[in-house]
Amino acid sequence: MGATVADVRHQKDGVRVTYAVNGRLFGVHARLVVMSGGWTTWRTVSDLPEEYRDAYQQFYRMPCAVSNIALRNWRFLAKMGMTECQWFEGLSTSFAVRKMATFGGVAPTISPDDPTVVRLKVLFTEPGVPLPQQAVRGRMRLFSTPYSEYERMVREQFTSMFAISGFDARRDIAGIIVNRWGHAYLCAQPGFFFGRDGKPAPREVIRRTPFGKISFANSDLSGIMDHRASIAEADRAVDQILS
Repeated sequence: MGATVADVRHQKDGVRVTYAVNGRLFGVHARLVVMSGGWTTWRTVSDLPEEYRDAYQQFYRMPCAVSNIALRNWRFLAKMGMTECQWFEGLSTSFAVRKMATFGGVAPTISPDDPTVVRLKVLFTEPGVPLPQQAVRGRMRLFSTPYSEYERMVREQFTSMFAISGFDARRDIAGIIVNRWGHAYLCAQPGFFFGRDGKPAPREVIRRTPFGKISFANSDLSGIMDHRASIAEADRAVDQILS
């Protein structure tokens, strides 16, 4: 725990794993290894064959900024007769008022007078630009945009949509938290799932068999970024390496 793996390579009787803790390098010998990282694996496993290395470089991760907006109330939405909305211009595309779980004697209702938190996902796509370039350029935009600019855009977006129903950003927004996610979602290109031009799908190159005493498990290999895929891929990888 709290360690960063720096190098993984086969030895005669197992695998040598080198890792860093507090600026110092340590090594451990393992009989078997499961690599759970995604886009970092091809850089970490130093004796990885070119077929695996080429396949891993076809996993494109797109960036995302997740903004959580704490509202003192959502009367401005209730006046418009809605609890969620979708739009097609400006910052993000949708949000919804969440119904939080309640316990004990708390009334299981949500009042427009209650505070709530709504979430915006901001993506960085550029239609018409090759996918690898979209990913890199999106990350550059994500990290070069100051937090103050994200806050300004949120306030302007909400004001543009909801000022007509009484929304006031200075009064109604209690706080904004922006989480920048540089490698958020796998963006599966044509051929990712079933192969293309007679070549195997990159995910199947990684999934079909371990490399020596190393197997591979991460949700990217399924093309679905959620905990169910993570568990299923981990189960497969452990079965492969043990058998």
